[in-house]
Order: sequence, then C-alpha cells, then structure tokens
Amino acid sequence: MAEIPTPTTGYSAPSGERPLGVTILAVLEFIAAILGFIGGIGLVALGAVIPFLGAFAAIFGIVVILLALIDFIIGYGLWTLKSWAWMLALVFNIINAILNLIFFDIISLIINIIIILYLQQGDIKSRFR
Repeated sequence: MAEIPTPTTGYSAPSGERPLGVTILAVLEFIAAILGFIGGIGLVALGAVIPFLGAFAAIFGIVVILLALIDFIIGYGLWTLKSWAWMLALVFNIINAILNLIFFDIISLIINIIIILYLQQGDIKSRFR
C-alpha cells in the first residue's frame, strides 16, 4: 500500500507541555491583574475621598477592577492551556494594538504585535485544547 504523505512542518500534536513564551504571557497577565486590582481599589478609594471627581474616579476604578479580573482569567487560561484563553488573549491584544495605534503608543503597539504573531504560530496554537 502507498503511504499518504503528511505535513511535517508547522504543526506538532498537543503535548500538554506549556511553552516558555505562553508561561511568560500568563505570568505577565497575573502581574497586570494584581496591579489592576491595586490601581482600581486606589481609584475607588480616591473617589470616596475627593468629592469633586468622586463619581468619575469610582466608576473608572470599577472598570479597572473588571479589566483586572479579565486579565486574571486570561492568565489562568493561558497557564492551563485552555483554547478560550488563546482566543481571549488574541482578541484583547488586537484591541490593545488598535488603541495603541490610535493613541500613538508605538512601543506598546510593537509589543502587542509581537504577542499577536507569537500566538498565531502553528506550534503555539496547537498547544491549546
């Protein structure tokens, strides 16, 4: 019988082993979550102390806390190689790249593009189940 040729480049079966780059991204998400929680709580507290900007600071603080919660969830998903975390990380980095482009934050834009390209690699994409 003739063998069916299979592609050997650009794909590897999921091994369950987390790549170093994904580990680094997960840890950075956890750090961002911790800093976001601290910053959000600080803004809510500032809103309680300063009556002039109180409502704005409190609302902004709550939004920051919610984004920190999303960072933590993405970090957990990346750490455990969940497929939904790959998609969320990709979507949030694309959104951040667009915002960085709008606000001319070139360094952050470059970092987001690197992360997007890294997550799109076949070997990395195949690790998420």
